[in-house]
Amino acid sequence: MKINAKVKLRDIPEFSADTIITTRSDGLPRSRIYDETWIYSGQEARAVGQPFKVSFKNIDLAYREGIQRALGVISDRYEVKHHQKTTCSQIQRWKNGLIKIATALNSCNWASLSDDNVFSSFTKQVVKGLNKKSETTIDEVVTAIKKLHEYGLCMRLINRNSLRKFVELRPTKQHIAIPIGMYQPILASAIQLVELYQPFIHEIDRVMKEARLIREGEKNRKELSQKPGSISQRTLIKTKQILHDIPDFKILLDGTVLNRILTNCSIVAIAFSGMRLGEMLSMSINSYKTVISGKDNDISVIKGETSKGNDGVPRVATWQTHPVVKDALELAYGITEHLRNEYVSKVEQMVIAGELSNDDYQHALREINSAFISTLPDKIDTRFIISGMERRFNDSFAESGIVASQNDVEEFNRLNPTREGELKVGGKLPKLTPHDLRRTFAVFFKRYGFGSSATIKFQYKHQNINMSNYYANNAQLQAMEDILMDTELLELMEEEGIRMGVDIFDEIYNESENLSGAGGERIAQDKFEKLENGHLVYMNRDEIERLVRNGTLSVVKLPTGGYCLNASCSRVCGIGEFPGEIKPCDHQLVTDKEAKKVLRQNKRLISSFRELNTGDTMMNSILIGMKHKIKRNEITIKKHDLNFEEFNDAIKGVIATSEV
Repeated sequence: MKINAKVKLRDIPEFSADTIITTRSDGLPRSRIYDETWIYSGQEARAVGQPFKVSFKNIDLAYREGIQRALGVISDRYEVKHHQKTTCSQIQRWKNGLIKIATALNSCNWASLSDDNVFSSFTKQVVKGLNKKSETTIDEVVTAIKKLHEYGLCMRLINRNSLRKFVELRPTKQHIAIPIGMYQPILASAIQLVELYQPFIHEIDRVMKEARLIREGEKNRKELSQKPGSISQRTLIKTKQILHDIPDFKILLDGTVLNRILTNCSIVAIAFSGMRLGEMLSMSINSYKTVISGKDNDISVIKGETSKGNDGVPRVATWQTHPVVKDALELAYGITEHLRNEYVSKVEQMVIAGELSNDDYQHALREINSAFISTLPDKIDTRFIISGMERRFNDSFAESGIVASQNDVEEFNRLNPTREGELKVGGKLPKLTPHDLRRTFAVFFKRYGFGSSATIKFQYKHQNINMSNYYANNAQLQAMEDILMDTELLELMEEEGIRMGVDIFDEIYNESENLSGAGGERIAQDKFEKLENGHLVYMNRDEIERLVRNGTLSVVKLPTGGYCLNASCSRVCGIGEFPGEIKPCDHQLVTDKEAKKVLRQNKRLISSFRELNTGDTMMNSILIGMKHKIKRNEITIKKHDLNFEEFNDAIKGVIATSEV
């Protein structure tokens, strides 16, 4: 059956070339329908780093005007229906979809999609273009067809699945969660660099400004060669004569030295907040604040812009962080102050010359106020923030010399199942991007927790960075008015909590040969009885995940080794130096892997016991408790067939009962 097309191309208005598409903030025309670029800076605020232009320059001329006319119709009818203008992000997505549709149709006759035969042929063609692409690309095509249908340009209505079933998508891989053994030196190196250069902020800015003035002077020496190589050589000779006391710092004008510092500052900012790259670019020297939440408990936060889920339109958001980020932002902002002044002067001159509208000028000033601006003024057009950060992150990691150990590889495979095998012993991470740090941030807090006994400590200004109050502080922040938290990041953490639970129960049910503790012994007995009755005791990860999500399985990881199967338990089984209760906890469980942690803990307890066992009677009660804990741990260790030397030390200075 064919559907008669009710809309023909001729029914789409033949827009006049003067038809206004976008306006300036004062209401005057900005972009017209057949312009190569539609500019939205006067109609909507855009987040720093977010484009405010839709370009048609690279569209085949056979389709360009047809696509622009379709977008013109959709925009007009959208505004009538929704009482608001379309956004730059919407037009960009619809444009991308229409390009793929026009290419597959070999025309802009959108009404022909209503014909079953045409649509069948179209589907075959468009699928070829979608193979090995992402879900986003399919969504752009589907959304564009829906808009054509919604506003009367075709009678065809489809959903994602009608195309998805024919398309072989590019395999999707989750962003990397970095193994702790590699994450720690990455952050330690970045923190060390911030700490090294923070005292020299103004000195760095001064010498770089002086070097740029030297180069400008050499460019203007018309009596000498004006070849770029000659100018660079003369500049290099003179910049070497600039005096400074900055450690490990070369005065180079190609951006490499400043970019190295900015990259490490951005690593610190993202790693200690979990924000996205675009959100980090909105940070300035004034972004760091402290929020008073109680006596001696000020919370460090950074405020910036986020446009996630808001079509690129910025809104203020808050991330909890650490004071180290304050120094990172001050360093990034301060060493580029000379460039910032140069950029402000440049855009002011462009406004005077009529090359820049007031709307674009205001947007440029917002970008220039970022702590992370471009270090290459000669290559600046209208974008002033730093670019290529993903490449810089990878370059920084490649230069670090950090390679994977066997433990790192095992942890990488466990945390990144879609990337299993990509990290080799002695090898480097397959990639390192800002979003990898964001995911690692969530994993790090959920699985290890700053401040717990499993914490990697980061030394900064002679103090250990400790963020054990993160969740408590976060709850306080969310309760405050006018504070928008990064809810997606919190959801990412919760999702990681579920993944962690699946890993733990997979270890309990499928990996560990021995289980100890009252809770572990019950599970072991249950598995034994099921095996005797001919039942399977293996649970795959999908089954485990379902039980974790519905709350049937719950677990708390104890910092000293083992787990508690009662998520609401109020006991303190994980405390290391104090004796276990007379009656062991009914919910405690220890696997083979966790028993090794108990063994290591016992060795530390024995060492502490022997240091304290000097005969001082004031220490007796503490030593008795420690010995009780050591002997209790030995019972657990024996059940897991681990080798150890039995502890039988006597407490010095204890008076035997028979002598009293």
